[in-house]
Order: sequence, then structure tokens, then C-alpha cells
Amino acid sequence: MMRAPPRLDSLPAARPQLPWWAWLLLAGSLAGLAVLWRFEPQGQFFYPRCWLYQTTGLKCPGCGATRAVHALLHGDLRAAWAFNPLFVALLPGAAWLVLRGLRGWWTGRWWPNPLANRSAIAALLGIAAGFGIARNLSWWPW
Repeated sequence: MMRAPPRLDSLPAARPQLPWWAWLLLAGSLAGLAVLWRFEPQGQFFYPRCWLYQTTGLKCPGCGATRAVHALLHGDLRAAWAFNPLFVALLPGAAWLVLRGLRGWWTGRWWPNPLANRSAIAALLGIAAGFGIARNLSWWPW
């Protein structure tokens, strides 16, 4: 006795496949985090240097982010905050954006994108500029 083939509308929906570049990005990110976990940024020649700090002695809004990630990978939130508080404060938002993208790619349903609003982007740029100015001040708490 032969069974009838299943109807196409009763089959489970095929999950989307990750493109090759996404796998490459994931592998590169994991390798970079492993190197950052193993080797402290201070005194290593292969980590990038801030060109603004090297040429002018002024700290940009991103200065200290590599050391902050190293500290976070070792579970030291206090040291990460001391290296770059703006970067540490923005990490939950960046993680939310990554999860938003993964969920949208996987299910086709997207959470709202806060960066679609020009005012939000302008506010983030203003905060980064203000932080960059404030961290180069010579009085407390900088």
C-alpha cells in the first residue's frame, strides 16, 4: 500500500541559511575575541592604535574600547568602565540590535529599529562628541 505524498502546505517552512559572509564574519569575530581574551592590549604590537591620540595626545570617544572589551571578557566591569564608559554603556544597545537582526532574519518579523530615526542618530553622535570633549578635560572626574 502506497502513501500519498505530503501536501506542500503541510511541510514545515524551511529555515533560511546563513550566507557565507555571515559565517566568515562570525568566525572572524570569535577569533578576534579569543585573541583579545588571551593577549592584553597594553604593550602588544598587533592591536590598532588610535591615530588621534598618537598625533595629538587627545583621546577620541573610542579610546580604551579594546582594553574595555579585554576587561569585560575577564569579567571586570569596573575596569572596563574606567577604560571607556561610553562604549560599555552602549554595549547593551548594540547587543539588542544584533539580536533584532538575527530575529528578523530568522523569523521575518522585525522589532522596531531605533536607528531608523534621524534624531536618534543625531543624539548618539552628539553624545559621542560631548564625551570626546569631556574626557579630554583636565578636571574631575576625567
